[in-house]
Amino acid sequence: MLHLHVPKPYSFAASVCDHGWPNLAPNQWLADWQILQRVEQLTTGRVVLLRLSSADAGDTVCIQIAVQADGTLTPMETDEVLAKVRWMLKLDEAFAAFYTLAIAHDPIGRVVQQGRGRLLRSPTLWEDVVKTIATTNVTWGNTKGMIQRLVDQLGAPFPLAPTLRAFPTAAQVAAADPALFANVIRMGYRNAYVQGLAQEIVDGTRDLEALQTAQLSAAELKKAVKSIKGIGDYAAHTLLMLLGHYSELPIDSELRSHVTRRYFGGETRSDKEMAAIYAAWGDWKYLAYWFDAYD
Repeated sequence: MLHLHVPKPYSFAASVCDHGWPNLAPNQWLADWQILQRVEQLTTGRVVLLRLSSADAGDTVCIQIAVQADGTLTPMETDEVLAKVRWMLKLDEAFAAFYTLAIAHDPIGRVVQQGRGRLLRSPTLWEDVVKTIATTNVTWGNTKGMIQRLVDQLGAPFPLAPTLRAFPTAAQVAAADPALFANVIRMGYRNAYVQGLAQEIVDGTRDLEALQTAQLSAAELKKAVKSIKGIGDYAAHTLLMLLGHYSELPIDSELRSHVTRRYFGGETRSDKEMAAIYAAWGDWKYLAYWFDAYD
């Protein structure tokens, strides 16, 4: 068992489940046990099963990481697992400024007071981009189906339970027959975007993962992710959130419906007028909307 510690306030279960990602393969939320499970392919090629849970540890919350593998992990593999979990759970981000703003706001303050806001992301930006593309212009049920088929068809199997598979790497996606995408994985027009991005990564023409640690402003990051085919403003703002930048709103039909209903009595308003509702939240506008809508 591996361990990581997070200063309080922090709610593991709420933070994992506040975003839709635990419902997308290879993630599984085991609600009865409050466990996040996923199969992960490490850079060495080893495929492991991770089970994440939490326990109270005084001034901190302890993240417990149970790792199942076909053999003992090397020190390098152990470090990779710890780094990936830290990234997924956003354990290195600071939310004190957001909580300070939220205290004065009801109901957002009530919603986040137990330490929420660390919305779950994937271990790689590659996975997050593919999943974000799969959310555009489609129902949530279809998104889940597309990602499940992608994992089932191309992901590396977990040796101890081969029906469980990891999210496919860019190399695995780039090497796949386009006919498999068209006839089996069935991501529609997104097929070309996903395989095209995979090929750019394999060719070395796009270093997508470098954006995880790039010292760029939100505007520069937005420009970088919008250079990916299939990423418009809504998807770019979602990816900025996943990269730890919350100053842009994900303006889509759900946001329009929520703001129109809550603040304008159902009257149609412009996107600019709706965005102004959260202007005072500054760098935290995305989370302000997210938890305003959550309530």
